[in-house]
Amino acid sequence: MRTVSMLAVLLLALGCASSGAPSGPEPDVTLIQLSRMAEGTQYDTGPVSAHYAVEVKNTLTEPLQLRRVTVQSIGGGSYTLPAHSQGFNETIGPGETKQVAFWAPAYVSMQTVAGANGPVTVRGMLEFEAGSRKFQTVVVQNIGPAGGN
Repeated sequence: MRTVSMLAVLLLALGCASSGAPSGPEPDVTLIQLSRMAEGTQYDTGPVSAHYAVEVKNTLTEPLQLRRVTVQSIGGGSYTLPAHSQGFNETIGPGETKQVAFWAPAYVSMQTVAGANGPVTVRGMLEFEAGSRKFQTVVVQNIGPAGGN
């Protein structure tokens, strides 16, 4: 009797754990910085607007909805990107790749050799829906402005 109870609990736990998982591999995600942070010299400091995009390739066999993107810089870098979250309602078909752009407030707090346009490590958390399931994907990337520094 005790073995049957333990087996039932284990099966219930496995069922709950897999109910939110996507039906296939997680989507491929790339964070992109679309513009330079500052056009001046490496001695510019202060608040700046950062223009980003997230590129998502749907590797699932069903449509995928991008619901939210949250980004934040981690570690040292040319600028600080405080936690910024933005909602989306983008549908990405199976096998399709889509890019969505957004702006986020950043701050250049110190003068560096690379200036405000040097590399920054960014953590991105993306919230998705596929059918009735919700799940998150986390990426960490070292990024810089499009077109190089």
